[in-house]
Amino acid sequence: MSQPHVQYGAGSGTSPFEPGAPTVEVKTARARFESPKAADHHLFRPTQAFTHDTGRPGIDPSRVIADWRLMYEWLDRDAEMASVCGFTAADLTPAFRRARIVELLSEVGPGRTFTVLPNEMQFWVRYSWLNSDRCSGRQHALQHAVIRYRPEVRSAVEMMRAAVDHAETAMNAPVPPQTVITVLGPPTPPGELGPMFITEQFLRPAGYRTSTSTNTGPDEQWTGDGGYLDVTDWVRRHGGEDLIAPMPGYRPGSFDVLPMVAMGADGELVMAAVPDSARYLIDIPWPRHPETDQSTPFSADDSGYGEPFACWPAVPLQTNFDLDIAGQRYCVMFNGWYVDEELATNFLDPRRYDWTTRVGEAIHGPVDREMLTRTDRFDEYRMAQIEIATLRAVRAGFKQARMKLNNLASSQNGFAKFCQRHLDTHGEMPPNDTGWTSNRIGSRFRFPSHPLPHVPQERGAALVKHWLTVKSLRPGAEVQIADLDEVGPVEAPRSGRHAKVSSGHPPLDSYNYSDYADSLVNWADEDTTEEPRGCPVGYTYRPS
Repeated sequence: MSQPHVQYGAGSGTSPFEPGAPTVEVKTARARFESPKAADHHLFRPTQAFTHDTGRPGIDPSRVIADWRLMYEWLDRDAEMASVCGFTAADLTPAFRRARIVELLSEVGPGRTFTVLPNEMQFWVRYSWLNSDRCSGRQHALQHAVIRYRPEVRSAVEMMRAAVDHAETAMNAPVPPQTVITVLGPPTPPGELGPMFITEQFLRPAGYRTSTSTNTGPDEQWTGDGGYLDVTDWVRRHGGEDLIAPMPGYRPGSFDVLPMVAMGADGELVMAAVPDSARYLIDIPWPRHPETDQSTPFSADDSGYGEPFACWPAVPLQTNFDLDIAGQRYCVMFNGWYVDEELATNFLDPRRYDWTTRVGEAIHGPVDREMLTRTDRFDEYRMAQIEIATLRAVRAGFKQARMKLNNLASSQNGFAKFCQRHLDTHGEMPPNDTGWTSNRIGSRFRFPSHPLPHVPQERGAALVKHWLTVKSLRPGAEVQIADLDEVGPVEAPRSGRHAKVSSGHPPLDSYNYSDYADSLVNWADEDTTEEPRGCPVGYTYRPS
């Protein structure tokens, strides 16, 4: 598009298509559409994070017009997008567009929200994904993604059950996980907090402080994941000690699964443990010296080390994002799959597990002593061996479990094709933070990375990460404890091999997106039954 990213227009005028009406996201009439002043919240302190998540401008009719005209322009240029989202020729006629925008304007008002139709929700979810400047997997937005809208979900317990269902849907693929995006609950107008997850991911390992200091610094010591010390402290202070689930067999405290924490639409704060059946974890074998014969498979025998090395969630299910459509927001959960270097970095990062010494002792110790060479005396070369060994172990663990795991090369190749398609279709490059997907292995992850100048997103719907965390909660906030296995509809027995799709594609829930479902690839024909994939904790595989 040759138009600038931000325009100042005259508003809606007498007609939604009057020349003065802007065609992109606008910043007009801010004085008339100020955000409602947020009252003191009963759960959150009046912090900068609270202001960021609530202090948004009110819904501007000019912005609604601009975003819907942008949507129709995209659909005119991209027939594949229109087909995937379920738009018909009748939905794109000038008369229907004019009537639709008039209908939207009749719903806009102070403290009110407007209705987003099912095919429009499909479009805005995909659009926000295609324009997420820090995502290198955006090419999948028009391919195998499963997008679901569940407006009936309101309470915190329903949100957590929806997260469990989301994880199961992600695992319902011959080569799991598949990409799934779930939009929850009714829309939230500016100035209010809607339903939201306080914890950022579905499965996160706990981190326990072992030093008396509460400030992270050079003297800070911990066991487990150092990135979740504050969350672990908060859970233990608020009666959730029994909700932290240890992983048997691993080093104590290394992979204890934290509970979910969510706030419902009515403002209730609930904490609940992730059910055993939904803890999809991958065993990571012990790293071995890079000069070991690579044709020899990684061994699952940990007897030489005294304990298993590590495990990690199979599904990177993000829960701390909102979908912003013209000012109103929805709680969103989404997952793709991990990048191998991302996981290797977690184990070696001094602020996370800091296992550089542990891996070094394993590959340079008695078990692999025959692999030592005289060049290992150089610290940089030794560190490179540790990084490569950890990276290969992560790849081996996911390969043995037959789970999807991306690498930097394939990710960048796919992203390059996406950028070319976007340029050919829309005449401009997509929003992109060119420094976000830089290589983390090769000793660079230990130092700050400075991204190159990038093109930010400035138009249309957006995926917005909220700032509120457990540190934003008031000290005396009331927390309810829920048991996700205690109530709810009884599920049909499952085989344990959750990666197998027995009846085609997973259900798309509230709406029948038949056009989209028919375009999905049928993976079932390529499936084999040699090994279990994505089995929950406690499941024992017994070949037939």
